[in-house]
Amino acid sequence: MSGARVRFAPSPTGMLHIGNIRTALFNFLYARHTIGQFILRIEDTDLERSKQEYADAIMKDLEKLGLQWDEGPIYQSKRFDIYSEHLKKLREQGKVYECYCSEQELAARRKEAMIAKKAPRYDNRCRTISKAEIEKKKAEGIKPTIRFKVEEAEPILVEDLIRGDVRFPPDEIGDFVIMRTNPAKHSEFIPTFHMSVCVDDGLMKISHVIRGEDHLSNTPRHILLFKAFGFEVPKFAHLSLIHGPGGEPLSKRLTSVSVRDFVEDQGYMTDALLNYLALLGWSPKENREILDLNHLIAEFDVANCIKHPAIFNPEKLDWVNAEHLRTTSETDYIERAASFLKSGGERAVPFFVNAKFLEKSLLLIRNDIHKFQELWDRLNFLLEPDFKSLSDDAKIIWSQPETKTVLKSALSAFSELKSEGEAFFDDLTKFIKEKTQVKGKSLFMPIRLAMTGQIHGPEMKKVFGVFDRATIQKRFENALKF
Repeated sequence: MSGARVRFAPSPTGMLHIGNIRTALFNFLYARHTIGQFILRIEDTDLERSKQEYADAIMKDLEKLGLQWDEGPIYQSKRFDIYSEHLKKLREQGKVYECYCSEQELAARRKEAMIAKKAPRYDNRCRTISKAEIEKKKAEGIKPTIRFKVEEAEPILVEDLIRGDVRFPPDEIGDFVIMRTNPAKHSEFIPTFHMSVCVDDGLMKISHVIRGEDHLSNTPRHILLFKAFGFEVPKFAHLSLIHGPGGEPLSKRLTSVSVRDFVEDQGYMTDALLNYLALLGWSPKENREILDLNHLIAEFDVANCIKHPAIFNPEKLDWVNAEHLRTTSETDYIERAASFLKSGGERAVPFFVNAKFLEKSLLLIRNDIHKFQELWDRLNFLLEPDFKSLSDDAKIIWSQPETKTVLKSALSAFSELKSEGEAFFDDLTKFIKEKTQVKGKSLFMPIRLAMTGQIHGPEMKKVFGVFDRATIQKRFENALKF
């Protein structure tokens, strides 16, 4: 279908996390693939938990990821009059009634049903409640909810674009709540998720509802409401849930990870994050795994989404991000890496002291990192070595008699050798070897320690290509003073 109208409808009760982002992404990709519209709706009917700061953060994160919406944001909290008007329509059709069952009563009945191994559905008792009983409930201070009557005799069919036909027996659903008393204004009702979602999807002419599999059980209720309102029933696609690396339900630690955690703290590239999340529940036709946003848009099709749970694998995410780091242009890579470092505030200052070396250093380690968070450790060779804080292994090397011999010989080479960069490293090691007869690790490890203060790191020849001769000489001088 061309020109699909889809929506992303987060609740502003927290930050976007993995599942939210993927849902937003799949809706965005389908809208762009079909040359349709991507609508942002803020589902803030939970007046106590919804906060504008979260709504603002959600929009900022979507923009950071490049998932720009075409319409919205549309706030449900500003549409209560619309939901009330649609409630009147249902009243006129005789499809709803007031329910005075307390939360305690409902909880007790659910418990009884579970013990009896029955579906914990509402038993519809308030359909026939007497006026006297209603007055008694009101006197007890019980505020009513509004329930929708489920009167179908045949199973309710959900035609799912991913899962095929799914049927729900109506007797397993029971009359469900569509409006609750507004705690702030006891004379008014506020909509439940079922009511607000169906009214808005219908009025906004949403053609495809793409959401998580956990909403599948809600869909038969929504189909009944769409039909009661006279709306065209949209097509549904319920995405597989995301599970952890071992196939277990995604842990709270991962579900609470936000866009900012991934991008600003861990240093993933936004296009790589989107690329990886697209692979969680969807397979490109040609099984290509590294795709930028334009390629994702061109290839995305809901029909290629998978039914089984998607597995979130941090190592796979790192691999995808590393591939993006290597294929992006040098200029873009350097700008993004430098921006990430600068976001570290005071921690970043020493890395920019010799800014002329930073660009070369970033290119040197480009193939060795998976995400920008690793820059802090990988770029340590840029900093002046702290010989007072050597590791235990480094101290052993530092105490060897050959170490000072190598360092003294290296210093004497500066007046005799004229080469620079990587060529200087080759000439220097050859010079030291000839003068001292020291070779192997006994030759190379003192040089590495003098230059970086560490026994591991980038290829030393490449490090010499980063610095100028004056900086290299100064580091050898400082090493000998220790």
